[in-house]
Amino acid sequence: MKLSTILKSAAATLVLAAVAGSANAATSNFTASATVVAPIAVTTGTNLSFGGIIASASAGTVVIDAAGARSTTGGATASGGTVSAASFNVTGAPSTAYNITLPASANISSGGDNMSVAFAAATHLTGGSTARTLTAGGTDTFNLGGTVSVGANQAAGSYSGTFTMTVNY
Repeated sequence: MKLSTILKSAAATLVLAAVAGSANAATSNFTASATVVAPIAVTTGTNLSFGGIIASASAGTVVIDAAGARSTTGGATASGGTVSAASFNVTGAPSTAYNITLPASANISSGGDNMSVAFAAATHLTGGSTARTLTAGGTDTFNLGGTVSVGANQAAGSYSGTFTMTVNY
């Protein structure tokens, strides 16, 4: 008889514990949400053009600023031709901040001859900063100039090269 009393007592304790635990429980509902934003995209409007350059016995540079103005230093002389900063059109999520990653430098080539082109946000990029924000309409436009290094007695030729500029949220 003692065993059945112990079992009854244990069962009663378990029932009381379950009832007591339920008396202190509470629930709450919640929602989960997500917003899928438009992917960022960029297209080139105008390509960068340094125009005509006359090389001399001294090295020099030709600079195109973000507004498309050309200046020279050292032994490089401007000589007509089409001059322009590159222009880019960006689209994406309205009023969203994004960053521009510029190429550090690269070469333009004519046959086996090269000239180095460098890009610096402070002097070559509209607004002087790589941090930008899309408009409320989800668009932005900016220009990018560059500096080409012209070697002493640089060989004549039509120099060109392809560069990659990246935009990202």
